[in-house]
Amino acid sequence: MVRRDKREYSAWNKSKLILSSSFLYCILLVTMINETQSLSMDFKGFQDRRSLLPSRPKPLREEQKKSVINGDSSKVEHSLLDAERLIGMKRVGSASISPDGTLAAFEVKQYDFEAKKQNEQLWLADLTKAASGDDSSAYLQKLTSGSQYGWTSANTPKFSPCGNYIAFLSNRGNDEKKTSVWMLPVRGPGEASLLKEFPLSVGDLEWSHEANGIIVSASVYVDKEDDEKEKDSMKATSDRDKSMNEEKEKSGLNAVLFKRLPIREWDRWLDAKMAHPFFVPVTPGDNNNGYQVKDNVVPIDLLGGIPTAVPSGAFGGSEDWTASKDGHVAVSARPPIAEEEAWTTNRHIYLMKNRIQSSSSSIKEDGIECITMDNPGFDTNPVFSPDGTKLAWLSMKGAQYESDAISIRIYDLKTQTTSTILEAETDWDYSPNCLHWSKNNDDKNKIFFTADVKSRQALCSIDIASKEITIIKANQSTSLQGEIVSAENKKDGHNFLASVQSITMPTELFLIDATNKEGGFVQKQLTHFNTETIAQTALGEPEEFFFKGENGDEVQAWLVRPANFDSNQKYPLAVLYHGGPQGSSGDDWHYRWNLQFYASQGFAVLAPNFHGSTGFGHEFCRNISTNWKVGGTDTIDGVKALFESFSWIDPNKVVGLGASYGGYTSNWLNGNAPKDMFKALVCHCGTFDLKSSYYATEELFFMETEFGGPAYSPEAERPDSPYKAYTPSAKIENWNTPTLVIHGAKDFRLVESEGISTFTALQRRGIPSEMLYLPDENHWCLNPQNSMVWHETVSRWIHTWTNNDK
Repeated sequence: MVRRDKREYSAWNKSKLILSSSFLYCILLVTMINETQSLSMDFKGFQDRRSLLPSRPKPLREEQKKSVINGDSSKVEHSLLDAERLIGMKRVGSASISPDGTLAAFEVKQYDFEAKKQNEQLWLADLTKAASGDDSSAYLQKLTSGSQYGWTSANTPKFSPCGNYIAFLSNRGNDEKKTSVWMLPVRGPGEASLLKEFPLSVGDLEWSHEANGIIVSASVYVDKEDDEKEKDSMKATSDRDKSMNEEKEKSGLNAVLFKRLPIREWDRWLDAKMAHPFFVPVTPGDNNNGYQVKDNVVPIDLLGGIPTAVPSGAFGGSEDWTASKDGHVAVSARPPIAEEEAWTTNRHIYLMKNRIQSSSSSIKEDGIECITMDNPGFDTNPVFSPDGTKLAWLSMKGAQYESDAISIRIYDLKTQTTSTILEAETDWDYSPNCLHWSKNNDDKNKIFFTADVKSRQALCSIDIASKEITIIKANQSTSLQGEIVSAENKKDGHNFLASVQSITMPTELFLIDATNKEGGFVQKQLTHFNTETIAQTALGEPEEFFFKGENGDEVQAWLVRPANFDSNQKYPLAVLYHGGPQGSSGDDWHYRWNLQFYASQGFAVLAPNFHGSTGFGHEFCRNISTNWKVGGTDTIDGVKALFESFSWIDPNKVVGLGASYGGYTSNWLNGNAPKDMFKALVCHCGTFDLKSSYYATEELFFMETEFGGPAYSPEAERPDSPYKAYTPSAKIENWNTPTLVIHGAKDFRLVESEGISTFTALQRRGIPSEMLYLPDENHWCLNPQNSMVWHETVSRWIHTWTNNDK
């Protein structure tokens, strides 16, 4: 080591210190410059990333003129079925037939994009002229339109006993928040007039000709014993609501204490109010001028304050009650305040004899009889025979299974005995979903119904004596509106007014002639509200496609070829898997999951009816319970089979979309489908974790049936438990597919945290994803403006990931 003297060492050390300080200064300066540049770059990055902040999308409403044929505008002949065109279709609703069978009144609504409101209309059809072959302009007449009265509602038309007037529901008048019953002369002259305004808003209108009155539903408080001094439960409810609202505005008080399940239903929090049917006598007006309800008439609560709901459930309606010509009333209802209500499907048929004649709002215990006490399952759709001597209804045996096979049972009021004319499982492999007694005097022992048969709603009949079932109309999807029978002669066979729809046609009204004794039918289209629009819209050609699914079973699917199909081109594929899972993709026109919406944009569309779908036999339907993966595995098998069958499908451009169980399927496919089979997914109101869904849903009976019991049971902790084996959250480490998540805040079936959890998992894993949140929507997207945004967002997403420029 070289030795330095003290001075040399000191000078060297000082020089070293100066150099070190300069060096450190340079490093610090460079560091500061780099950090400044980094901060500048980060700030610039923030500027570029502003688009990632939450936004408020609005409908584009741009007239899309682009062609679906190679983008060649010179070949444009048909318009794209975009969101505006789909949502702007005229929707034909319920219909009513006049007592003499010569007229039909029906509702139509169309969304007005400028006013941003539904224009509800009532129309009249002369069935005699229509049957003779006249042009629709000669037999159709518009009676009223909501747009002429401040965009108020007009729906549920019902004929008077004489057939010269129509009662309907509308919120026109001084209080647009309240729906009342209005009356309109069929042939004029005169405008609609108020028939009856109630203290509450009412719904589910029926005009009972035999009972000489109308029946409506309204929600009233049932948490107190009925007081004979206060017969008007509607008024009592209105007064109580007003008092509570005033207290809330004054003090802010707003608290609810729950002591039992359920606490929510579909999209609303439950309270002490329940829907009840109310009867009001209707008499001829003064000087035979129409009809009237006398001022001093108090609506009769047909349930007399009993704490059960009729209509029952989120989707109940007037089909939950029936009144006979003798004044008897039958209802489908849950046992009052049953302890097990939240985890069973149990509903009974209750019979109240001579209930219409009673002026009392209360019912004694011996005045109501449960005629289905032997059945712990779902009994619904009671219907009296025309002569009032028999009562028919639909029945499921399972205490928790909402998609159980359905029987038809009949109660004889004279003998007080019950018989089964269609035994589920053994007599037929399909389930009826409505009942209509024959009005033909020569054919009193026949009941007509519709049923989901092989992906179509078929019109059927059953002979009560022989129990023979006949499928009258199996093509398209048919909903029976009523039987057309002449008042003078009820021996003219069977003619029906029905709503008919298909994959290529929105709902229209049809006349169906089934008078041929050898079977078969003849149908005539009565309305053509969307015929011209459909003729000018680019639609795809649908066909049935069959493939082998789980266990080698045959699985049916709908395949819709792209609009303006050219076999020499390659097309992207949109796979739409339905919800339920006990449902089906049918031959119908859907306003939320319309197959043609995707076909019109240049996608081939595959809609598989996987194991668990209805309409393919009871065993096939049950195969999905405790086996929820099968919808996904069948879907994968269907996609593979399609690749093998059609070379014009591009296997590198496949997207999957679904809602509810379909949303679950999107999440399940993300962790289980073959790598890169799907380029993008759409999950609408889908399940993320099965156990968390159990504790949040308002349908415990559904979860316990589908997954083998409660989520807290010892069996649920086993590795092979459906709760663990089939939950999408178990395979998050395998997720890699870009996904659009959509969820409504008012979805109480699959709560919004399921959608948030899905989005969180995707974002945390760095998977391209977006979340469309709908604060005012439930399990479905119903608001037209929100629906526009929904369709446009979904369209942009699937086009982005398939680079489909059509």
